[in-house]
Amino acid sequence: MFDRNELKRLVENEIKNDFFVSGHINRSFNNLDLIKERDFDEEIVFASILLHSIGFSMSLKFNQDLIQTSLNLAKKFLSETNFPKEKIDSVLHCIQESHLKGDPKTTEATLVHDLNLLDEIGSIGIIKDSVLFNLRKISLQKFLEEQKTKSILLKQAFFSEKAKNLAEQKLLLFNSFVLNLEKELK
Repeated sequence: MFDRNELKRLVENEIKNDFFVSGHINRSFNNLDLIKERDFDEEIVFASILLHSIGFSMSLKFNQDLIQTSLNLAKKFLSETNFPKEKIDSVLHCIQESHLKGDPKTTEATLVHDLNLLDEIGSIGIIKDSVLFNLRKISLQKFLEEQKTKSILLKQAFFSEKAKNLAEQKLLLFNSFVLNLEKELK
């Protein structure tokens, strides 16, 4: 039998030294309450929220792909907690499509995608991107170009109407940051 508390404990143990994921998970659950519109499988969404960024620290440490690292850890944790086997592929789909260019095919994946992006474009998402810029040791100009591309992609990235509405204000902040950075670098 699947034990939600055991999955939560495993995730908390994995992210205990992570500067971003713990708060991201909490904000993701808060965003879920704001954007859910219709029925969905709560076990799939619960597990997906906990696991979609679980590989963040490891991917940074070993210069790996975040999604692939998270998928690998998710498989391990889902197996250890006796998550229903018939739902594992659905959780993996949610994780696979949770990023900016994701193309979710289910209600659950759409929720996880949109709630993840809502957090990515807020103040803390901007701070996270800034910290990553420093860790990756890229130029400010390259960072600006990445943020400009992200800004363009974000305009069409949300799928649910509630998420689109919530994103409007956050996009203003994000785009203002990008424009100001561009002005300051001239």
